[in-house]
Amino acid sequence: MTAAIVIVTILAYRGLSISEAVERLLTTNFSEAVSVMGMVKQDTRTEEDIQALVDQLETDRDQLIRVVLQTKYICGVETEQLGKMDISQIKTLLTQHPEWKANVITSDTLHLNQNVDDLSPICKQQAYISIDAIGNLNLYEGKPAEENVIRTFFQLDVNTLESSLPEGVLQQLQEGIRIQDKDEYDSVISTFSDFAVDETHRLLRNGG
Repeated sequence: MTAAIVIVTILAYRGLSISEAVERLLTTNFSEAVSVMGMVKQDTRTEEDIQALVDQLETDRDQLIRVVLQTKYICGVETEQLGKMDISQIKTLLTQHPEWKANVITSDTLHLNQNVDDLSPICKQQAYISIDAIGNLNLYEGKPAEENVIRTFFQLDVNTLESSLPEGVLQQLQEGIRIQDKDEYDSVISTFSDFAVDETHRLLRNGG
């Protein structure tokens, strides 16, 4: 059972027609939730900031600096070797990407970090959302049985969840709901936040 089918089944079971459930799934705006969770951030970098970073690096015109880019996704982390660059190339790179966090690891290594509000390519192939033994809603890399938890969202009221959901949905959640993109990720979290023990998540889901 896919994430979309699980969500539509829950919404339809709770009083919406299938067409209404699908419309709600397609039109729900998650931008507020993303902002509240601190995932939307605009960064700037001045010429002074760039020069301060460069000053920590070797200043010899012939010195090449190793540049590493680490990308942190909602699910997954990827590290890319951008190669060796001279000071001029590094300044251009930092100017073009002010959103990248920059740290000088050694005098000849620059480490860049960026956050991407999406699932990594690997996670899109193998991410699951499931519930653990104590009721926590978790994101897993791989099947939940492998217990590779990437992040925990909130604890669910399992008794209310079990009595409110159509037959088979709780079992599907326990086995793991396959998440293949950001929309499915947002939709599953939003739907199950109705059953969160933490009142904050209920308010967030219901626009309070």
